[in-house]
Amino acid sequence: MTGRMPISQKLVRGQWAGQGFTLFELAVVVAVIGILIVVLLSRVAFYRDEAERLAYEQTLTALRTEVQMQTYALMIAGRPKEIPALAGQNPMNWLSQKPANYLGEFYSPDVKKLVTGNWFFDRSDGKLVYLLNQSNTFDAKGFDLLQFKVSLSQGAEVALAGGAAKVELVLLVSKKVPQSSH
Repeated sequence: MTGRMPISQKLVRGQWAGQGFTLFELAVVVAVIGILIVVLLSRVAFYRDEAERLAYEQTLTALRTEVQMQTYALMIAGRPKEIPALAGQNPMNWLSQKPANYLGEFYSPDVKKLVTGNWFFDRSDGKLVYLLNQSNTFDAKGFDLLQFKVSLSQGAEVALAGGAAKVELVLLVSKKVPQSSH
């Protein structure tokens, strides 16, 4: 048999040795490896973005819990009149351990110079700010920052006289900064 032999017979008879890949076979292997790399990179990017979103949500949950704990601590201590003073304060200072992506407190910082994916507190207006990454998996399309502020909920001042108040960490939806302004 000197003609074309099936690959399975060449492998069995040992005739495959010494023959290299054809250009077509090499192109197919390179294409398959390229497709696998693209799929792998997209999954890695997805999981990186998901990890950032989960870390953001975990920090936000911890901050909201701590705001309520500060409120309850003042009420238990019999100092409900001090609760309004919590409004506008930096809730990161109340956490026992600040997140690794907390940059600190600034007075009217230039957000273009700050690294995305981080928190900072703007002392000039008492807002806690989260700088969104470029991939922005937070359903806040068209925005670079999410701003939060500790504030009294509606009717809390009236309830203070009765010994009850609710202080919240609220997202200032109307205060998001569009990407075009950066």
